Amino acid sequence: MQSGFAGLCYPGREQKREGPAPFAPSHGPDAENIVVETVQFPAGPYVLEGELAYASEGEKPRGGVVLAGSHPMLGGTMHNNVIGGLGNGLAEKGWATLRFNYRGVGRSAGPRIDVARHMAEFWRTSHIEGEMDLEQDVQGAAAFLQSILGPAQPLVLLGYSFGCALLPAVCRSQMPAAVLLVAPPLSKHDYTDFTTVKSPLLVIVSTDDFALDLARLHAWFDGLTMPKRLVQAAADNHFFRGHEPWLVETVSAFLSEHV
Repeated sequence: MQSGFAGLCYPGREQKREGPAPFAPSHGPDAENIVVETVQFPAGPYVLEGELAYASEGEKPRGGVVLAGSHPMLGGTMHNNVIGGLGNGLAEKGWATLRFNYRGVGRSAGPRIDVARHMAEFWRTSHIEGEMDLEQDVQGAAAFLQSILGPAQPLVLLGYSFGCALLPAVCRSQMPAAVLLVAPPLSKHDYTDFTTVKSPLLVIVSTDDFALDLARLHAWFDGLTMPKRLVQAAADNHFFRGHEPWLVETVSAFLSEHV
């Protein structure tokens, strides 16, 4: 049976590849049964590049997952192991996933990023001027994926590291089916707006994360009122290297329960 996306035409479709894809977690013989397409979509004043991943066989996708990655001004791209592993792994589980490069990264339009200069600014102030404008990039990705899926299909937002802080802006304009946070650096950004989010929330942290303030995390988490779950494990600091399959299974189980 063909994928639910087979033969679908939409703006920004560029190319398709099947079979082994970067960062596909090893789940046996079905691990290669995904399609990864290069796409482009508008976000604010720019056109961004992304990768749309979905199962190559089976029914139409269960829904969509937008993956907002780590800080682009600190070198983050859509090919990060967490974003790539979750994008492909959740596609194997029947979800359509969209990962993307923020403005100015890779083939995404926008002012080119000077990683060395921005990293120096970040370590000096814990912030980079204009970084929250990247909320528009996530909003554009969400609108693009929803347009492909159709309005009735559930849309999930997933953030990793800095990407977590961008998600409340999307929640203000639409209610996602679930919100997923991996390694949110609460000490670096304001997470107060999550108190307005009503969607089921999953938070995953590594207990040895250098950016983790456990007291701050628990105080913030305890103050949230939506259906929620906090998962903690020692998983290679902030980076989850070698733990990508575990992330996929943890996220997939939560989505099966709440979406």
